[in-house]
Amino acid sequence: MSRWEFMRQLEELLSDISPNEREEALQYYNDYFNDAGRENEKEVIEALGSPEQVAKIVKDGLSENACQGEFTETGFNSAKNAQQNAIIKRREESSEKQNSFADEGNAGKAEENSGKDAGREEGRQPDQKEPMPTWAIVLIVIGCVLLSPVILSFVCAAGGVLLGIIAAILGVILGFGLAMIICYVVAAVLFVAGFGCIIVHPVSAMGLLGGGCILVALGIVFMLLTGFLAGKCVPGICQGIAYIFKKIFGKKEVSAA
Repeated sequence: MSRWEFMRQLEELLSDISPNEREEALQYYNDYFNDAGRENEKEVIEALGSPEQVAKIVKDGLSENACQGEFTETGFNSAKNAQQNAIIKRREESSEKQNSFADEGNAGKAEENSGKDAGREEGRQPDQKEPMPTWAIVLIVIGCVLLSPVILSFVCAAGGVLLGIIAAILGVILGFGLAMIICYVVAAVLFVAGFGCIIVHPVSAMGLLGGGCILVALGIVFMLLTGFLAGKCVPGICQGIAYIFKKIFGKKEVSAA
């Protein structure tokens, strides 16, 4: 039997009492079912008994036969109801124990986390407060003085390599630019000579004009190479130099500030 069937039969069996008392009794047993929970409905029905028994108990409680129980403003009390109260009480006690265990576990975790945080803070404080020993500073200064020739040699070598690469790139750009200018100048001379002797020596004139065209084509190639290198390499070199100076002098400015 389900809760719905139980309450429906109980309502039919209590149809001969006053509406207020019937509503109060039905509300009372509905509250019992709600307190016990859906999973304990069968257990509550077994504890209450059949709807006929419950209806008889309610009616007896409303009559002068008080030995079966008493129906008050908070509900009807009987031996059956006492058994149901024990079921509900056990369920509430078990839920309270589970909640207390969960609260204790959460409190233990919070204490453990606070202890870890405190340990971390205590571990960080000595690192921030302890200054560097004097002997360590003296050793660093002596090491820098002794290793200064080696450091300077490496710095000079690196600077020389960097300047060599920059000079090589700039030399290539200037070489292509000069080659372009020479090609255009020689091509102009060949064009003038070819047009000058085209009537007297047409074959030689055609050779001169063809050579001029070849030099013009070479000049265009050199011009494109010069523009590409000047447009890509020179800005890259400038950005690299600016980045190096920023890394070297930028930290000092920040630390000084």
